Amino acid sequence: MKFYEMLVKHYDDVFPMSSEVYEFIREDLKPGDKVLDVACGTGTYTIPLQKEGVLACGLDLEETMIEKAVAKAQDEGVTGDFVVSNMLNIDLVSEGDLRRIYIIGNSLVHLKSMDEVRSFLSDAYDLLNDEGDLIIQIISYDRILDMGIDHLPTIEIPGKGITFERNYNYDVSSSTIEFASRLNVLSESKESSVYLLPIRKNDLMKELENVGYKEISVYGNFKKEPFTENSVPLIIKAKKNI
Repeated sequence: MKFYEMLVKHYDDVFPMSSEVYEFIREDLKPGDKVLDVACGTGTYTIPLQKEGVLACGLDLEETMIEKAVAKAQDEGVTGDFVVSNMLNIDLVSEGDLRRIYIIGNSLVHLKSMDEVRSFLSDAYDLLNDEGDLIIQIISYDRILDMGIDHLPTIEIPGKGITFERNYNYDVSSSTIEFASRLNVLSESKESSVYLLPIRKNDLMKELENVGYKEISVYGNFKKEPFTENSVPLIIKAKKNI
């Protein structure tokens, strides 16, 4: 069993739905609004929006994630709209007029360069309607880099014998971070390694401003508490127009 095949089997245990995250994502949305969930995983936040009448589409690069999302939507009695796609192809997934695009779960930093980040931000801007906004959530890499943090807390689900270990190793030569993870489920263990682009807050803010986003709000968590040097996540909501 490959790492992601193993992860998708237990994805909803390792990353359960958070009411705080959902309330942040759904704020001000109404039935009929068009929304794009980029790197949607198993549809944890896409499906509840669909159940509320929001026209939410989820995309993910991992086919097994999308297959799980479709099955979950069917179980919930909704016709889920899910697509296997790279986040750099959102212009091929949506025709536009989107009220909101959100990319959470530290997904943006899987892009390979700031040029790719700039391309994603620009495509997202073009797909939003005049009232639209973009929500981004990544790890605070200011904290990771400035404090020399080499791991995130291990996620443990004792009742199911699951642990998810997450380690960081900064590669000076490429200015990237190796994200090495190990998923342990009872006696089975699988490892994965991927290089991430550690985007600092000010660099991301600058790119958003250069693309044309307005009224850019920055938070240290989904409760909308202020972002500080000790914040673990970096959350940004950027509007297309004021």
